[in-house]
Amino acid sequence: MIKKCSPAVFGIALICFFLPWLDVSCSGQKVITFSGIQLATGKTIDGPTMFGQKQQKRIGGEPLAIIPLLATLAAIGLGFAKHRQGAIGPAVAGAIGALFLLLLKAKIDDTVFRESGGVLKVEYTGAFYLTLILYLAGIAIGVYPLLQGRGALAPAMGRAEKTAFCTQCGAENQGDNRYCCECGAKIENEGS
Repeated sequence: MIKKCSPAVFGIALICFFLPWLDVSCSGQKVITFSGIQLATGKTIDGPTMFGQKQQKRIGGEPLAIIPLLATLAAIGLGFAKHRQGAIGPAVAGAIGALFLLLLKAKIDDTVFRESGGVLKVEYTGAFYLTLILYLAGIAIGVYPLLQGRGALAPAMGRAEKTAFCTQCGAENQGDNRYCCECGAKIENEGS
């Protein structure tokens, strides 16, 4: 049941990419705002007017923002996979996304401070932090079944146990489970 939450968690994280992630301000005045998608794909900003024409500058996509976006898409796809990838795949993608999101934050903070001499200030919005929290939740969702001993890696780790299949949803369960780990239906084991 909990595994089915994984695509939803990462789907919400994907939506967060379209929300404002950070504001750059100077003396308390907001100068520019970036969403997660704009950090990943780039953004054109207006500069000062020179000789009657507005100058525009293109800020290219940041690879440290592209990787979390790709990890989010991968986690959504892997969340629908059966067996091993369905349990551990989204957790690994969530860990990659969280790691690169923190690296992105550190790089932006450092770059803005160095290039502006401390004049500009970066403020991260709730959508940025929500994305990070959703990655951590995705990791927990993927790791929880493994910690419960019902994970997809338990047989691969040397435990040769009997398995039983749920007659309601068809999910594979450990042979000693009395209730299905996916839908909660009672499992009729041979010995019971």
